[in-house]
Amino acid sequence: MTTLGIVALDAADYALAREWDCQNMLLETHRELETFAHSGKHPNTLEVWTATATGVGPTEHGLESTGEQQQWRNPVLEYASTVTPYILPKDVRIRLGTWLRGDSDGDGDVGMTLRQTSHSHLFQPDGHVVRWWPGVTPGEHLSETWHWLNLASSGEITDDELWRRLYGNAGLEAGWLQGMGQTTVAVAGVHMHVLDAAGHAFATRLDRLREVYERVDRLLGSVREQVDELLVLSDHGMQVEWIDGDTEPGFHSWRALASTTLADDPPESVFGVREWVEARVDAGDVGDGSGNERRPAVMDTTEEQLRDLGYLE
Repeated sequence: MTTLGIVALDAADYALAREWDCQNMLLETHRELETFAHSGKHPNTLEVWTATATGVGPTEHGLESTGEQQQWRNPVLEYASTVTPYILPKDVRIRLGTWLRGDSDGDGDVGMTLRQTSHSHLFQPDGHVVRWWPGVTPGEHLSETWHWLNLASSGEITDDELWRRLYGNAGLEAGWLQGMGQTTVAVAGVHMHVLDAAGHAFATRLDRLREVYERVDRLLGSVREQVDELLVLSDHGMQVEWIDGDTEPGFHSWRALASTTLADDPPESVFGVREWVEARVDAGDVGDGSGNERRPAVMDTTEEQLRDLGYLE
């Protein structure tokens, strides 16, 4: 069984990856990936990643960015959030939401998740699995990142604490994909958000941003060792102070990237990713069908033993 790992590497900028020779972001074949903007003048994370998974734009996949990309876990708070846009400015809503959540990791009744599409997508077939992908999963890690950035900007957590949390999440994301490389799945996709946070934070600080790129590139190297084949994608890049033509440092650029270890050219557009992956599964380049069987779990420990151990009620 050959597993194709897909890393949705948010905000990985093709020009910066080339400038800093990030060999695990830029695999055997690579190119700049065509992306798009819909609700604003810059590519939007939720709109683009949902389009990447579904192969269609926001008007079809249903997640147009209205500025309210998240939803509360708590139904009372979620209902209140549908009313507050009409009575409170956005900056007030952000401060109120940050206060309600406190310094939490996003769990519990005051946590938030991303809205999810009802459109068919790349990860629905048996043998295709996904974790943390915006628009397809609740994407709690992304909601956490935005919350932590708000806490850091208001001085409620230190810069060191912010980056411990961001790198911690990056390790969880990479580790999950490494684990999937040991199983019988055909396609495994995961979203990583640390480069986007770094791009917004260090758009005028070359040394700091390069350090994050190099660390993430090393992390991808460890993933590369554990997954048969790899496809790395981004939804956009990041404008920076030192690239000619970047007039808005800290805003999203159009320099998305696509790279792969497969002996083929990577997708040309975010809208072509789903078709590109499905074609290679159909051709047998990845997967062999063994991951699609619904086999019962086999355990030597009996149900009675599990109950005695307290694992079953």
